[in-house]
Amino acid sequence: MRSIRSFLNIDTPSLAKIWFLHHQAYRSKSDCTVVAWDHAVLAKPFFKNDEFLIAEDSQEGIVGFAHFGRNPAAVGVGKDAGILHRVCVRPGEDEDAIAQELIAACLERMRGDCLQRCVGIGAYHDSIFYIGVAEGDGFLGVHSNDVRLLRWMQAEGFRPTRATECWELVLAQFKPPMDRAQIGVHRNSIVSRILGEAQSTWWHSVVFGHCDQAIYQLTTRSAPVTELRVEIWTPEVFVPGVESRIARWIIPEFASDQTLIEQWICLLSECLRLLQNERKQLVHVVIDPNIAPHVQILQRLGFKTKYHGMVLARDL
Repeated sequence: MRSIRSFLNIDTPSLAKIWFLHHQAYRSKSDCTVVAWDHAVLAKPFFKNDEFLIAEDSQEGIVGFAHFGRNPAAVGVGKDAGILHRVCVRPGEDEDAIAQELIAACLERMRGDCLQRCVGIGAYHDSIFYIGVAEGDGFLGVHSNDVRLLRWMQAEGFRPTRATECWELVLAQFKPPMDRAQIGVHRNSIVSRILGEAQSTWWHSVVFGHCDQAIYQLTTRSAPVTELRVEIWTPEVFVPGVESRIARWIIPEFASDQTLIEQWICLLSECLRLLQNERKQLVHVVIDPNIAPHVQILQRLGFKTKYHGMVLARDL
């Protein structure tokens, strides 16, 4: 016999096991240790027990979980949208039925909160849980290799809304591009680092609270105005189970302008050079591949496509 209940503090070791089994089913090495659960999920002040549902079998114990909620500071998905942060089910003959029960229960509770739409898995750059844990930190949506999860989501009426790609750069192989355009930007620009904590809102600080944060900005010499700004965040090394060797950033959307593209390449090149000095190993960036300037920038910097995904959504 199987039942759906809310999260209890004693569940964390079982959740770590379910996470491992779910991701192992599509040969992913993604892991979420008990310590990572505590820092990246449970310690967040906006975590709510009743928004974390667990499927429990009377004989097997915990066989799956689903985590849902919303981001009141969301920009892309909208403040009236619920977010399906994560769904994991242990492989087995009854996995489809377990997933259906969990997702249906999440959708029903979101309707009870008068939400109009549900986005998942994660919410692109509006994701607020599992930062530094899963591939793309929920920014990737449904991983292209996770056919089980894609099947469950589609069965519950979710449809693709945005393609995503995670691009990777091995820092040991990075060489700054230096053509005529880049020489001109470097001569007329200053790249400086400022403390990320001093520039962040309370909400942003708690979302990335278990990460080191730094902000880099590009200022033009001719007119001392900050043109561009990018934040780099890396999970703290004291949290086992998160990828502290991988630095991450988000490139904001902007109009396709070649001058801006060259400035972004200059700023990001300097960031990558400094990350090399800090002995970081990899940089990951999740983008929408349909945004041509982002693709152009990453290609010029030597990034390669690592993962593909899709953000899905449905009306409630």
